[in-house]
Amino acid sequence: MESTYLFCLIIGGAFVALSAFSGLDGVDFDQDFEPDLEIIDQGNKQGNTSIYNQSRRRLWLPFLSLKFWTFGSCFFGLTGVLLSNLSPSLSPTIIAIISIIVGLLCGTIMAYVLHTLKNRPANSLVRSDDLLGLSGTVEIPFNKNSKGKIRVNVKESMVEFIAFSEENREFTKGEKVFIVGVENNRVWVVSEDWMAKSSEEKS
Repeated sequence: MESTYLFCLIIGGAFVALSAFSGLDGVDFDQDFEPDLEIIDQGNKQGNTSIYNQSRRRLWLPFLSLKFWTFGSCFFGLTGVLLSNLSPSLSPTIIAIISIIVGLLCGTIMAYVLHTLKNRPANSLVRSDDLLGLSGTVEIPFNKNSKGKIRVNVKESMVEFIAFSEENREFTKGEKVFIVGVENNRVWVVSEDWMAKSSEEKS
């Protein structure tokens, strides 16, 4: 069993370390991109509000999250390794039971905490008009043919959005961009250079 504990500790620990170095809620293993905020369009406010409320009532199960398995396996393996070496008098069955319980508890707690951090709402609803013209920072690089993610300070809250652009260039991590369009929780952005050229042409 010790080899099993060690294997789980190494594999789970690798993902835990990756999360720690990227910020606990900065690494998303569960799915591609997911909007962090529902945008309320002024022309269809009532309909979108009901969709927003329904999404908040969706059932969340920890064992469907990869974070649950990575953190759970890490603490399962860690507990097994420690007990096997520090308490050799315990039977393998007792060690296995304790390790499973610790793994389940830690996996559930960490998955719930990260899920809550990821889906925390902003202080108030944000309309499309509130985003136009705002600057943001690229979090996941993208170009004209792919999507990325940007982080924007909206009403004193940092919110991440799926981002697209019509510019034929690469947007790198940390680059400053400006929002020029919003549609269905997605934003279209332009570079700082594009904004500067546009301002010069208008002047």
